Amino acid sequence: MCIEFTFEEAAVKQEHLERCRLEASVRMHSYSFPEELQTSPGKLYNVNVYPDEDDIDIGVVITADEGSQCDPDPLLEENTLLKEENMLLKEKLHKLQWGVNKIKDDDVATRFYSGLPSFAVFLWLYNFLLPKARCMTYWVGEGTSETGRQRPNRSTLPLIDQLLAVLMRLKVGLLVTDIAERFGISPSRFSSIFTTWICLLHAELCALNKFPSREKIASCLPECLKKFPNLRVIFDCTEIYIQKSSSLVNQNLTFSNYKHHTTMKFLIGISPAGVISFVSNAWGGRTSYRQMVIDSGFLDLLEPGDNVMADKGFTIRDLLHERGCTLNIPPFNTKGQFSVDEILYTQEIAKVRIHVERSIGRIKCFHIFDGVMPLSLAPLLNQMFQVASFLTNLDVPLIEN
Repeated sequence: MCIEFTFEEAAVKQEHLERCRLEASVRMHSYSFPEELQTSPGKLYNVNVYPDEDDIDIGVVITADEGSQCDPDPLLEENTLLKEENMLLKEKLHKLQWGVNKIKDDDVATRFYSGLPSFAVFLWLYNFLLPKARCMTYWVGEGTSETGRQRPNRSTLPLIDQLLAVLMRLKVGLLVTDIAERFGISPSRFSSIFTTWICLLHAELCALNKFPSREKIASCLPECLKKFPNLRVIFDCTEIYIQKSSSLVNQNLTFSNYKHHTTMKFLIGISPAGVISFVSNAWGGRTSYRQMVIDSGFLDLLEPGDNVMADKGFTIRDLLHERGCTLNIPPFNTKGQFSVDEILYTQEIAKVRIHVERSIGRIKCFHIFDGVMPLSLAPLLNQMFQVASFLTNLDVPLIEN
């Protein structure tokens, strides 16, 4: 009996030891058990650890703490936080970077930054210029030969962003350094881009805005101008302040007695429909209107029977008469007082001439012409002013009906 009891006691101890080992192993791996096997401390579940074909229950029990999980990995948490921070920084960088996305589908922003009425018009202008822009040679300096000029790397700034930057320079009047920083390029690179694109815009827009024929003007004559059936063009002049030159000769040629400053003059003509049809080259502020009309080549565009409307300062009636044309200007006061007919005639002309003033006002919305133009931009003044003038023709019509 003593021996049998010893064997039985040893068997019980062995079974108890194995059960303790199993329970310890289960506790260490309790996170891998399904939720239905997890329980509060002390609660037991019967588990068939070694199922066989007879499905004999050997009574093995395990314990597990309810809701027990592994601690989160600190590296994974840090990685998640870094990804979120990276996304936020990318969004902020995208907002700070300048490009066509700044004005995409935003007509208000497009008008403010480019002077064009809508983003659709901006895309049309870009697509119109794209075939020439892809093969243009960039300007890199006055003393550089044609073979020494090279195209910048296209990856530095896309062509559509280059066009936006150039229009921003014209419309908003931003400085070269400011725009270069906004678009992430050097000031010298933007100067090259600006000069090249201005020349391209000038060549293409001048080709689009030819002086209209008499038949075209007659077909588009507004109702408010039916009293002037032969009207071909409405004239006026505007001046741009420029920096005073160190040369006394240039100072004498550019000083304007009207503005009391050194200026450059432009002769502007609009069709009766309100479209800018003629823009002369720049002339010194001292040049008279009559001399500008003679030397600008405008008289060669007229045909016999055309009527020209202008201000009193345009004393060109004899020049027009030689070509079989007529001139409409407000009457001069030679009697001390205007007659009723003269007053009414002056009002009729003023109602029409106001439209050329409005056209000039649109050009002056390009703020690069604000203030005093530096002499460094004088070689591009003709192209810049004519480009700005013809860009206004892409705006909504100036005269309705």
